Amino acid sequence: MRKLYLFILINLIISALIAIRYFLIPETSFSLLGIGFAFCAMVSNLFILYLLLFLVCLPLLLLNQVTRHIILSLILSLAQCLIFVDTIVFQQYRFHINQSVLSMVLSGQVVDFSILTYCLIGLLIFALFCVEYFTLFALNKFITKRYTGESANKRRSFPAIWFANCLLFLTLCISQFGHMVAFYYAYSPIMAIKEYVPLYYPLTSSTIMKMVDKDGERKVVYSPKAKNHSLFYPKAPLVINPSNKKPQNIMFIVLDSWRYDTFSPEISPNTYQFVKQNGGVIFNNHYSTGNATRTGIFGLFYGIPGTYWDAFLRNSIPSLFVTTLQKENYNIGIFTSAKVTAPEFDRTAFVTIDKLRINSEGNSASERDKVLTDDWLAWFRSRDQERPTFSFLFYDAPHGYDFPADFEVKFKPVGDLNYMTLNNETTPEPIFNRYKQSVYYDDHLLQQIYDELLASGTLDNTLIIITGDHGQEMNDNRLGFWGHNGNYTDAQTKVPFIVIGGKDSANLQENANKLTSHEDVVPSLMRHYLYVENDIRDYATGYDLFSPMPERNWLLMSNYSSYAVRTLDHIYLVNRIGVSHYMDAHNRKVDQTPNYQYIQSAIEQMRYFYKKSDSQ
Repeated sequence: MRKLYLFILINLIISALIAIRYFLIPETSFSLLGIGFAFCAMVSNLFILYLLLFLVCLPLLLLNQVTRHIILSLILSLAQCLIFVDTIVFQQYRFHINQSVLSMVLSGQVVDFSILTYCLIGLLIFALFCVEYFTLFALNKFITKRYTGESANKRRSFPAIWFANCLLFLTLCISQFGHMVAFYYAYSPIMAIKEYVPLYYPLTSSTIMKMVDKDGERKVVYSPKAKNHSLFYPKAPLVINPSNKKPQNIMFIVLDSWRYDTFSPEISPNTYQFVKQNGGVIFNNHYSTGNATRTGIFGLFYGIPGTYWDAFLRNSIPSLFVTTLQKENYNIGIFTSAKVTAPEFDRTAFVTIDKLRINSEGNSASERDKVLTDDWLAWFRSRDQERPTFSFLFYDAPHGYDFPADFEVKFKPVGDLNYMTLNNETTPEPIFNRYKQSVYYDDHLLQQIYDELLASGTLDNTLIIITGDHGQEMNDNRLGFWGHNGNYTDAQTKVPFIVIGGKDSANLQENANKLTSHEDVVPSLMRHYLYVENDIRDYATGYDLFSPMPERNWLLMSNYSSYAVRTLDHIYLVNRIGVSHYMDAHNRKVDQTPNYQYIQSAIEQMRYFYKKSDSQ
């Protein structure tokens, strides 16, 4: 067993040397602290992985020596080869290899390997096998000699092993608790290391850190000169309004967990009537960039896939839409019902906004939504009317299925929500009625917003976008899914999307029947309302809704731990550990081959704003 453990430690050192390649990326530099943390993170993570491999290989000790050595050499040579190939994949694509990537590569639709490539791969594995076998042979000879002879009793201990174990334990503590501290204070040089280390899931705990420093989360320091370790965003400096055109007011009204089928005269009558009376354009096939708030709002404010969230959070990169509003001297009002710190929009989209309003007071979602409305009305009436205004109103009642006890109950019967008792046999109607009631309540509050826009005379000079951050399932697909963040079907990702006051209604009307996404909002507004002259691809991956759009074949969606390539008929899901599943639009697996050209295009989009290696 000791020999096997030593063999594992030797391979850990070899892997650590190979892993240096993860950090050899053009235009990427690290501070001394970052280099030290990267060493601890990589070594400790490899130690955990090799410790698991050690446990897996223990049964091989029951085999005879020759067979055992051959199998161990083969396993470890394949492990080293996998790490080496992963460094190549990471340098090229900025993500680590997984089952989805392997399926795409081996499908023959995207990559066609030559015979020479297969020969080189085979030669590499054979060479590594020889190195591993020789190492095992030499190690066996060394240990046999050490335990043979008169000095055996004096030299049974291996101080080097104990020293190595202590060092590895120390690196593990530093990599975990060091990241927890860095994440709490949004310290990018440490947080950025996470993306370089494969299968690295470090600690984050605001609860523990608040015991030490209660207000630490609010000590986020944004520096426009900060260097983004791996990102190339935007692709070129923005050219903003060189003709000095007069900006227009912009308003986002977003309901958390708003299903596409609950924008209707029955459930949201005030909003429906307001849209109809003011020539609003209703989009029929609009999807969020995710099935969770984090990625849905991220896509809305950045115009890029939610898969960039971690990298942007680690580097505290603001929304270019927000920074452009600031450069155009907008009044900016961010009014959220729930905390803007969870998810960490205070460290991403709104990091450049001073004195950011964190949340609304109240003991329930409906109370907070009422406070949000009142606070916005007071702020709006006291704003600087000589400047254009941007308002973001983010309501939460549908997310909590909440409405006041004394509010009119329109949808009956209304059931209580208990997630512990929900299952595939639960009758959806009472819960769905509670949800509809919460949307109906927020629609009631929104009438005050619409009235104020009309009374203040600003309605005709305001572009209004009304939408949701994601959907909310009521077991629509009969698979036991309730709420969101569970799958990428229409129930969880398709949302209402309405534009009021658009400049080019003809193109909007035409695009309203096409497949659209939250990614399309920022490029549309940056070009036509903030007068940014750059090519859209300099800062976004979406399309311009106010110009003729091409027909889309797919959309990219994500959440906290997975992503999906979504067509109207199919879902290609890649989960947290990189395993892919191909399903129909109702989340049932199908025995078909995905269109890997779509998958390849989605991967290109996910790495578009990462710095390219020299070989690309």
